Amino acid sequence: MKEVEVTPEDIQSAKQVYGVSDEQMDKLSDTQWRMMKSRPGRRGHWMIAEVIEAKNCLAGHKKGDKYVFLASGFLLPEESTVTNFCLWAMASMLPFDLIVYDRLAEGLDDPTPAGWDRVHCYDVGLECGGLGQVLFKIYCEKVPNR
Repeated sequence: MKEVEVTPEDIQSAKQVYGVSDEQMDKLSDTQWRMMKSRPGRRGHWMIAEVIEAKNCLAGHKKGDKYVFLASGFLLPEESTVTNFCLWAMASMLPFDLIVYDRLAEGLDDPTPAGWDRVHCYDVGLECGGLGQVLFKIYCEKVPNR
């Protein structure tokens, strides 16, 4: 028995946005419906990873640089201020985006991760045998009206 109320608009959105077929529709769980129904909230929030410390960063990241993502996990290069997008940095941000995604699916107005809001890139730094290291603060903002 489904606990999540599914409207005709939800069904239409599932088909248009996610490509869900009629055959797949009956197999969707409450969790999947909650995630799909939370799409407007995810599109209304940015997840920002701001450099708060950088040492020997090959990508040239410096304090104040920002990666900006839609809360759905999509990088927004035009909103970001970093000059070189670094996979080693972005990969470490994925768990935070999953938290943000989940918090929005639960209907929270501020999806900023509570408690854990810092992450290093995957380079371990010169002191530990790597080449550089960057520390980011993760937070969310509502998408500004334009």
